[in-house]
Order: sequence, then structure tokens, then C-alpha cells
Amino acid sequence: MNDPKTITIFSQKLAGYLMMHSFVLIGMRPNNNNAGKNVFFFNNTPDLRMALEEYRTLRA
Repeated sequence: MNDPKTITIFSQKLAGYLMMHSFVLIGMRPNNNNAGKNVFFFNNTPDLRMALEEYRTLRA
């Protein structure tokens, strides 16, 4: 999915954080560059961007 309306998340922990904060997972597939891992797709919204910044702040 290379769509500007979606954002790709490579971290399962971050994807879980987003889902726990009511963001809907719109797709998932195996990571072609990292065997045994998945990539997660979410709608690219201002609220999602804000949640990503909040997550980065919590992790710092």
C-alpha cells in the first residue's frame, strides 16, 4: 500500500498503541524486507499524526 491516504507502521508495539487509542487498522501484511515481521496500515489523519507524536514523546 503506497497510498498517501495511509500511513505504514513497522512496529507491532506502535500499531497496538494506536489500536488501543481507537485508531482502526485498515490492513496488515508480511514485511518483505524483514522475515517474520508484519507491516500495519492506518488512515493518515491529523489525529493519527498527533498520536504518533505523543507516542514518540512517551518513548523519549
